[in-house]
Amino acid sequence: MLTRIVRSALLLAVCLLLVACAGSMIANGSPTLNHQVMVKSSLDRLVSAYESKSGRQFSELVSDRYVGEKSVLHTAVNRDFSAYHNLTISYTFNNVTFDGKDKVFAAVTFTRGWTDMATTKTKSETRETALVFVLENGSYKLYSQERPLLFGIN
Repeated sequence: MLTRIVRSALLLAVCLLLVACAGSMIANGSPTLNHQVMVKSSLDRLVSAYESKSGRQFSELVSDRYVGEKSVLHTAVNRDFSAYHNLTISYTFNNVTFDGKDKVFAAVTFTRGWTDMATTKTKSETRETALVFVLENGSYKLYSQERPLLFGIN
């Protein structure tokens, strides 16, 4: 009896492991765990570059095909860097959807904090937005963002 329980538990564990590692797209268009992890990594790196005011690193994580022109976003982000101190962003994914080709659509709730250099007032806001990432050279890059903008608010 004990052997049968152990075998059943082992079989269940192997099945769960196979499902977790399968990496195939779920029928409803949901991204695989791999796409979710890659988009989270890209967004984490964007947030880190933004918070540390690294325009070069931030720019490397934005697609050259960025909707709304990459140069306009770059200018807006640099204005943020000049106008604000203590930039912070925390976020949670509300929904992540893979299009089956090369794009991932992500709905996020974020809390942004900053100190306005002109007034020295610290501000914070919690909002929801949508981001689109495109797969380029093996990693996801920011392709577009809906209003309210997560990056380039100034």
